[in-house]
Amino acid sequence: MSISIDESGVRFGPFAQRDVFEFEKVLKEITFGDNVCKAEFIVRGVSENASIFIVEAKSSLPRDSDNFFAEIRQKMIHTLTIWFAAVCGRHESVKALLPEKLKRFDALTLPIKLFLVIPTVPDQYLQTLSAKFRKVLISEQKIWAIGYSDINVLNESRAIKYGLIARNTEV
Repeated sequence: MSISIDESGVRFGPFAQRDVFEFEKVLKEITFGDNVCKAEFIVRGVSENASIFIVEAKSSLPRDSDNFFAEIRQKMIHTLTIWFAAVCGRHESVKALLPEKLKRFDALTLPIKLFLVIPTVPDQYLQTLSAKFRKVLISEQKIWAIGYSDINVLNESRAIKYGLIARNTEV
């Protein structure tokens, strides 16, 4: 069985049910408090060099990009921390909801990629936006040993290349 996720004007997926966890949707029922933010979903990439992708999607980029990127940073950090804590047995209620391939300890050793998907951003702005995104996550990049080039802002065509969106799947 596969799962598709409709968010910010695009349809992500389809993903195998065992590879994806809709953080924002599923964890609404588990309250961590008002100050805990969650990204849209986490998915285990299925290429030869499997990675864990944490994905947040937005339909557009606001004028105040500093606050915007700070909010996305919070979502990424909280999602990563909740997932790790759950797999380690700190949050059994969350671990019970995780799909099989995301609750195994070996998943914790896979490379982590953080993606902010803004479907309509023109290609010429992606490098600048990715640099800004990386800058707000510089501490986390070092703490979690995330590769510098594994933190990116993607538009729809780049998200297709990473296998996050299938071709012709607009919502």
